[in-house]
Amino acid sequence: MEERISRSRFIRLGAAVGVTTAGASVVAACGGAEEEGDTDPPEENGGAPEEETNGSDGEVIAQASDVAENSATTFTDSGDPAVLVHLPGGDFVAYSAVCTHQQCEVSYQPESSELACPCHGSIFDPASGGQVLNGPAEQPLPEIPIQVQDGQIQRA
Repeated sequence: MEERISRSRFIRLGAAVGVTTAGASVVAACGGAEEEGDTDPPEENGGAPEEETNGSDGEVIAQASDVAENSATTFTDSGDPAVLVHLPGGDFVAYSAVCTHQQCEVSYQPESSELACPCHGSIFDPASGGQVLNGPAEQPLPEIPIQVQDGQIQRA
């Protein structure tokens, strides 16, 4: 026996499928559905090689010579995404790469020397303590203490 579905139920089912698909797209765009091994293309992180280390105290995050001036590289800090930035002028700084607005992952933009969130457009200034330059984020990025010693950048 063939079961018939009413027109209104069919429309509700279609709407539910559409909402689910849209929600999955948002999650994927914000990094929630990333697969293992996904990395930013080199132009999005200033051309620096990707570093995947566990940034615990004293552990080496990167070799200073491997991170060109006005570029960045990523690492993990207690399992969370983090970014090491070699500022124009020579200083190194590190921040959580998790946007303080909706927890999307920020990336370094060498053309503006800023950290940008791809999800909602928040912009952070790595040269000024990760301060918000453009919202909707209201809180700066959490800074990760580092030190440069013998050509190595380490978690302080």
